[in-house]
Amino acid sequence: MLSHSADACGQLAYPVLCLSAFFFFLQYCRRFISRSRLVRLRGCQPPARYTHTEPFFGLDSLYDSIKSRKANKYCLREQQLHYDLGNTYTSVLLGSRVVNTLEPENLEAVFSTNFSDYEVGFRRRNAFQPLFGNSIFQSDGARWQMLRELLLACFSRAQTSQLELFELHAQNLLAAFPPDMHVFDLALFFHRYAADVSTEFLFGESIGSLQNPKNLEQGFLKAFGDAQSGCEFRWLLGRLTAIWPQPTLTKNVRITHTFIQRYVEAALHRENLRNSKPSGDRDDTRILFIDQLGQKTQDRKAIQDEVMTLFFAGTDAMAALLVNMFFVFSKRPDVWDRLRLEVQQLDGKVPSLKQLKGLQYVQDCIREGTMLMAPLGFFHVVAVRDTILPTGGGPGGTSPVFVRKDTIVHFSTYALHRRKDLWGDDAEEFRPERWSFEKQTWKYIPFLKGPRNCIGMDFALNEAAYLVVRLAQNIETIKSEDPSDWVESSGIALESKNGIKVSIVRST
Repeated sequence: MLSHSADACGQLAYPVLCLSAFFFFLQYCRRFISRSRLVRLRGCQPPARYTHTEPFFGLDSLYDSIKSRKANKYCLREQQLHYDLGNTYTSVLLGSRVVNTLEPENLEAVFSTNFSDYEVGFRRRNAFQPLFGNSIFQSDGARWQMLRELLLACFSRAQTSQLELFELHAQNLLAAFPPDMHVFDLALFFHRYAADVSTEFLFGESIGSLQNPKNLEQGFLKAFGDAQSGCEFRWLLGRLTAIWPQPTLTKNVRITHTFIQRYVEAALHRENLRNSKPSGDRDDTRILFIDQLGQKTQDRKAIQDEVMTLFFAGTDAMAALLVNMFFVFSKRPDVWDRLRLEVQQLDGKVPSLKQLKGLQYVQDCIREGTMLMAPLGFFHVVAVRDTILPTGGGPGGTSPVFVRKDTIVHFSTYALHRRKDLWGDDAEEFRPERWSFEKQTWKYIPFLKGPRNCIGMDFALNEAAYLVVRLAQNIETIKSEDPSDWVESSGIALESKNGIKVSIVRST
């Protein structure tokens, strides 16, 4: 009886397997014909290809990427690959097809025209999930749209005076500087300044790292920076993170989250107290950013995730912007002197927002700094359906490129902003004067463009401009005490690895 049943099952399994195989074959043929028709109708041609020694998983490229990251040459490697292979080329990363492109037309298609064809993808969500959870940085579709609208509303309603906030911490920064002619690392002070501004804006109270740095250097801020480096390594590993333990990352994430959670609890407590009062008795004279989130959701993890993402943008990305600019200022006294000359029109007074916008050379220096050394050196998305990039294919690199579903589209901000055919032969020189005629098109995207552009961009640019002005008003010279050139760091935010070793002379 059992033998008869087994025979019957065996006889049934064979045709089922054959039908399944035939079904998948038909699906493959249908997809192949559909893709071939699309490629033919749109005139698509393949771009240049990276020559892998191990072409199936691209382990050779992964090894080179990790090696260049450890050598602080990751962005330089990407720039050199584009120089050798062209502005658009394909490669393989752990079995996934990657289209690497520096074409502004393609970036406009990815981040604007065909925005719905792409998402952040598994690699980024998996890499940064331990630190940023399911924040807007990690989200797509309806959830991303909901979070973006929420955060935009919070930015517009948070009743913190930008200039008062900037002035308070600019004065703390100036007071924290060592005496004239002493050599020190200015980068450390910018990181503390950015952390103080961010925590006060988000939580209503500063961590006071400029006044009391020792308590934080060995705690929260260090853990946060190390956690970012761990997540960056996870991005390179991709799915290999499942078998690659990272106990140090786990420890640093726990320290970071524990620090943030007390602010989340305080915000929810304030919201509960607020709701317990009659509407006429509620004090809404100052609504903190984190309180805005608490009014929208009581989900502690959701608030924590968004705050972590915004803290990164306001602290590490802002500090990187300042570090990179002042690295140049310290080596270019001509630029610093011209900045000081321009701000003299303020007669030493605190600038208004309108005056900040009107200081053309200050604004041009910030644009130039974010062009040459954008805080985020690269970005990528994943195609959620078959789609087309408008250019980059064929021998001349001008034909459309077919992008198959699940393909990674990667671009290097660092390499894009240094293309000499777009910016001129002086593309790698710090020359703010170029912005007297340059327009902010898709070749310049330090904060991205389109629907995913940086929510806090205006806040960040105002903060950077304000600090440049106040330091130019109060510091006569910033002299570099480090003969070495700028070297990239290996964290998420791109900045000078060696900091900014300087000595200063205050204005008399």
